[in-house]
Amino acid sequence: MQQLLVGGHGMVFYIEPEDALKLIEVLGGEEARRVAALLMENPEVSDMEIAEMLQMDIKQVRKVLHRLLELSLVTYVVSYDKENARRVFRWRIHTDQLVSSVRGQVVRIVERLKMIKDFYSQNQVYWCGKSTCRKLDFSSAVDHFFKCPTCGGQLEPFDPRELLEAVDEKIEQLQRFLR
Repeated sequence: MQQLLVGGHGMVFYIEPEDALKLIEVLGGEEARRVAALLMENPEVSDMEIAEMLQMDIKQVRKVLHRLLELSLVTYVVSYDKENARRVFRWRIHTDQLVSSVRGQVVRIVERLKMIKDFYSQNQVYWCGKSTCRKLDFSSAVDHFFKCPTCGGQLEPFDPRELLEAVDEKIEQLQRFLR
């Protein structure tokens, strides 16, 4: 396969198809990667043809296609099959939207990390210390009489400094990517 032209946010460059597929897998999972690889080789195929070629359940193929559509990585053309009296959706991949889609996902991750940072910075948090149990804010800890609602263990104040450092580091790393 030849290199693909991708762009977004004023950038235009070429990317190897395998690298594009890796990004698609990060965004949509292994099944999205399989569907995208097929669409790169066979543009304008129907969901039924995709299901048949990949030996996947048609409902799962449609779910993957709609996820890729939400990410603006595919488009479709609708035609009418008179013989079967139904609409046929023919799908095409748009790798040129890949960079914009990845950037959008990274922006959402940064926003979530900032929300986590704000929560741990602004609240006293309590935790029993077990990785399978969730951390509670002060109000919830009081409601549960400082007993873990999951395991019944004693809730102790949680020191978020290490977590906040890791979150700050990850935010900085992702913001460098966005620049």
